[in-house]
Amino acid sequence: MVAPARRIATRVLHRIEHDDAWAAPTLDAELRRSSSSRIDAALATQIVYGVLRVLPALDAAIKQHASRPLRVDAWTHAALLGGTFQLLHLGRVPSHAVVNDTVDLVREKRGTRVAGFANAILRKIAATRPQDPQLPSKLVVPPWLDRALQDSIGADHTEALLRLEEDATSIDLRLRADADPDEVAASIRAARPGALVAPTALSSRGLRVSGGGDLRALETFVRGDFAVQEEGAQLVGELLGALPGERVLDVCAGRGGKTAQLIEAVGPSGTVVATDLHEHKLLQIPDELERLRLNAPSLERACVDWTMGPGNVSGLFDRVLVDAPCTGLGTLRRRPEILLRIGSDDAAQMGQTQRLILEHAAARVRPGGTLLFAVCSPLREEGTRVAERADLSGFELASSHSFGSKSLPFASSPPFDFGPWVPGSGPWADAYQIQVWVYVG
Repeated sequence: MVAPARRIATRVLHRIEHDDAWAAPTLDAELRRSSSSRIDAALATQIVYGVLRVLPALDAAIKQHASRPLRVDAWTHAALLGGTFQLLHLGRVPSHAVVNDTVDLVREKRGTRVAGFANAILRKIAATRPQDPQLPSKLVVPPWLDRALQDSIGADHTEALLRLEEDATSIDLRLRADADPDEVAASIRAARPGALVAPTALSSRGLRVSGGGDLRALETFVRGDFAVQEEGAQLVGELLGALPGERVLDVCAGRGGKTAQLIEAVGPSGTVVATDLHEHKLLQIPDELERLRLNAPSLERACVDWTMGPGNVSGLFDRVLVDAPCTGLGTLRRRPEILLRIGSDDAAQMGQTQRLILEHAAARVRPGGTLLFAVCSPLREEGTRVAERADLSGFELASSHSFGSKSLPFASSPPFDFGPWVPGSGPWADAYQIQVWVYVG
């Protein structure tokens, strides 16, 4: 009988490769469907994310022991990847259990012949298993990406971005303005006794939770005391500096994470216009605002392709936020499946899209108003070079000293890069590039 954790992990890895699914929601769905124990859920999670974070190295190990060029279907590939990861990196699991379960998983779907092929490969890998297998300490990325990262942020920052911390991935929360941080933290600890909860060092309304599992089932989440939002994303919203009564434009609003943050900032006398290319995302914003108990009578939504122009968005704004679509490489450690979907030319192509969006959005900033451009990627093709090439006549780059309620450890001049190398950021922090301008006319 195949261990539940291995079956779940194989299903998830198969869907990621075969259906281009995202790891987190797919894994959550499988765990709920199977009513897994906490032990099985922890092992399945470790296998899925472990495989995705070092997949090129696992593929190399599999190919090394194949007697012929490796051509297998997505299910067999998923099973082999999971088995190989366990053999090479999880010391507490017996080799025979890994091999037998993996072969059984292949046999169930692909028959005896393919199962025999998988058995031969895994037994060869088991024979070379390290005496004391260790969890990976670093993401394995394609050579072109390693070069691109080092060219963009340098060797030290690249090492920090690719480093895998021993502790479980942390989750950052942004609290409502009227929520008491101590009370929310105490509530989370009471509901999840093993969780570690602490204030974020840089975001003024943030809590960081480790080992708390899925926090969306908690009473504090249901009643809207917090939103799940990574600290870097929180800082983007804070750095815009929106004030009560202002008119603010959230250009690439998505499902409204920062829109909610801006609505709190401008208050009932202000206005927030949220736009996005995808209407189905905008349709989800009111439900999130209702959960967060935010009254937003002045919220406006519009489906706009900003690469073509402002659509039906008219008038000028005190502040314009362009959290632009990007490769998402700043989230690599939390979302390693991105490595399966990205090529060496994608960042430059995204940069062209970002430049068009930025230029069209800039035309909606009033004199004296603020324009903020952010991408969750460390590659210069998507951040600095976009800002350098964009036609932003009349705009002046702003100083970091004028932002935020805390003293932020950014450089004294833009761009304001954020990532795991920034003092005070969490060990699992995503990487952002942020540029801020003031329109002086």
